[in-house]
Order: sequence, then structure tokens, then C-alpha cells
Amino acid sequence: MAKYEVTMTHTEESLVALSHMQYDLFCTRNYIARTVLSVVVVVVGAVHFTRFWGIALVAYGAYLMTSTYSASNHTAKKLIETLKASGEGFPSSRYSFTEKGIEITFHPGKADEEKMPPVGYGDILKLGEDMNCYYLFPSSTGGYCIPKKKLGDKEKDFVRFVEWKTGKKFYWKRPSPLQRVRDWLRAREREPEHL
Repeated sequence: MAKYEVTMTHTEESLVALSHMQYDLFCTRNYIARTVLSVVVVVVGAVHFTRFWGIALVAYGAYLMTSTYSASNHTAKKLIETLKASGEGFPSSRYSFTEKGIEITFHPGKADEEKMPPVGYGDILKLGEDMNCYYLFPSSTGGYCIPKKKLGDKEKDFVRFVEWKTGKKFYWKRPSPLQRVRDWLRAREREPEHL
């Protein structure tokens, strides 16, 4: 019997968000290398700013710093274009979280409904979270997206259940300063009250 059951229909935004979370969770070395390279390029360009190529280096370094998700955006855009061209619409899935694993049904309620073999909690490599969804990745090339609003008042119980079953914590997406304040407020909300 399912403890939690969620039906998710993807949108362009959810596919982009899934792609970004995949990059955050599985491309850490790429992110660090890109950041270091961009800083070096900007510094070298700033030192030689009086020359044309110095200005070009600063511009390129700034581009590297601000285009973190360019590869994942490209991948998501190609997938979105393929889905639109197919005329089938965006995919939907039903996720049933049981004590033993996650039962996944693609295209629930449609003629081409397809039930996948259950995914064991031990098979989940990484967990992620942003403002709208929870993400579960059984591999570095694909993951599942669970909208928070579909969980309703069961959201906190869902988080505890999945973290306990997988032995992993949900990674909160690399935050902006505004998101850091929100995280701090959320952390305070989750702390036990002290007298």
C-alpha cells in the first residue's frame, strides 16, 4: 500500500528545473572548475584592462560566471522541442511511495500506460529540492520530480520518510542570497522549540 502517491505532469519549467538540479548534484567538479577558470580569466583581463584583449577576457570571464546552466539549458531545450514536435504533449507519471520502494507508472490513465519495475530506495543516488519540487535521482542521467504542492500537508512527513528510507538528505539548490534567508527561516521552523 502506498504511503504517498503523487501524479506529476511535466511542463517546460519543470524540465528545465530538473536539468538544473541534475547539474547541481552531479557536476560539482565542472562547477568548481568553471568558477576557478572564470575568476582567473577575469583577474588576467583586469590586469591588462587597457588592452583590447584584456577587456575581452573580462567579458568572457563574466560570461563563464553567469552561464552556469548553459549546457543543462541546451539539453532541456532540445527535449522540450522534441516533445512539442511529437504532438504527444509533456509526459506525466504517477509515483507511489511504498515501504519497499517507488512504483512508477508512466502516462497514468492513458491507453499507453506503462508500469515500471519498482525502484528501491537504496537505488536512489541523490536527493534534491528547490522552491517548487523534490527531486530523486536513481542515476546521473535521469531523475523524478515531485511537486511540493501535490504533497499538501504531508510534505514534512514525506521528506522524513524519503530521507530515512534512502539514508540521504535533500540537497537544497545552490542558493542566492534571498534563498539563503529563506533556508535559514526554514531551518528555524524545523528546529525543536526551546523553552
